Amino acid sequence: MMRVAAALGLAMAVVAIGWPVALTAATDSAVGPDLRVVPRPPSLDLDTGTKMSQAARVPAVQPGNPLWAVPLSALTATRERPLFSASRRPPAPPVAARPVVQARPAPPPRPVEPQRPRMSLVGTVAGAEGIAVFVDQTTQTIVRLRTGEGHEGWVLRAVGAREVTLQNDHDTAILALPSVQAK
Repeated sequence: MMRVAAALGLAMAVVAIGWPVALTAATDSAVGPDLRVVPRPPSLDLDTGTKMSQAARVPAVQPGNPLWAVPLSALTATRERPLFSASRRPPAPPVAARPVVQARPAPPPRPVEPQRPRMSLVGTVAGAEGIAVFVDQTTQTIVRLRTGEGHEGWVLRAVGAREVTLQNDHDTAILALPSVQAK
């Protein structure tokens, strides 16, 4: 029964006057000869580095949040082991990045010149079914084409009296007979 009363008295003292004072009062009255009270080390003011007196160590009761009395310099554990970091390590210091050098834009590509057939026109036969005669400039051979036939990707589309129209996938070329100059 005596222990229950002592525990109840300790709980009431903790609520009424704060745990450090109640703990020393309870240990003085209820402690037997085998338990020893260890004295507290002197408190240091972390802002100035000086020892604080007993009166300065026990803060006065203030309305509001009791953590407002704790100076921010005393809360080093929150900086050393952040709560919301997965590794519980402080973030790495920022690294100064090199300045970004703007590269000159690449010059615009040269316009693609339309392909020309490697043939020269030698003669034409205009009519219902046009025929054109060419000389292949790479092999120096004669090539005869009818309308709709092709040579090296070029297809003969139209035959006129002095010119022909050849068409590749994307390009169209008109070849004409060389003009004859009178002397």
